[in-house]
Amino acid sequence: MSETPSKEDELAGTEQPFVQHLMELRDRLVKALIAIAIAAAILFFFPGPGALYDFLAAPLVAHLPKGATLIATSVISPFMVPLKILLMSAFLLALP
Repeated sequence: MSETPSKEDELAGTEQPFVQHLMELRDRLVKALIAIAIAAAILFFFPGPGALYDFLAAPLVAHLPKGATLIATSVISPFMVPLKILLMSAFLLALP
């Protein structure tokens, strides 16, 4: 008969102290942030933040009444909205 290792046998000897778990968490978070930064850099240069914003705003603009346009509600929003969209897209692209 084939013996399948029990769950206890698979995990035998793999216990780690709390500090090692924190170190592993730190390493994984650093790798995730590096992946997001790489994805953001690629998205920044290839389509650009303005192109991403235009792509996502196109359905809304198509349903606006004739002659209506989108407006910025604060001074910084024309600059921040495309960058926020870029970072959110980079996060989604970097997900495993």
